[in-house]
Amino acid sequence: MSAPPLTGVPEGAEELRLPVHMPDGVRCAQCVERLQAAIEALPGVHTVLVDARSWTISVGYDPDTLTAAELEAASRTFGLEIGQALSHASYRLTGLD
Repeated sequence: MSAPPLTGVPEGAEELRLPVHMPDGVRCAQCVERLQAAIEALPGVHTVLVDARSWTISVGYDPDTLTAAELEAASRTFGLEIGQALSHASYRLTGLD
């Protein structure tokens, strides 16, 4: 599955699609929203779209301000920081059969 195309990306901007990086498979909606907000706050980022179906992030950015490598590194760092900062627990439920 691929993410839908970005809209509202200015002329001259580039688009990059990245996997959602979260530790240990953490993919809760709040973590993804926080990851999107962190990436949107980067200088040079115009548009961010997270696709929860394919767990990808599409980013429209200004290549004169931000490189693809910097964007990917920031995405990975933010994802790990957000996932580690929030407590996620899983519980085994029994007696429901």
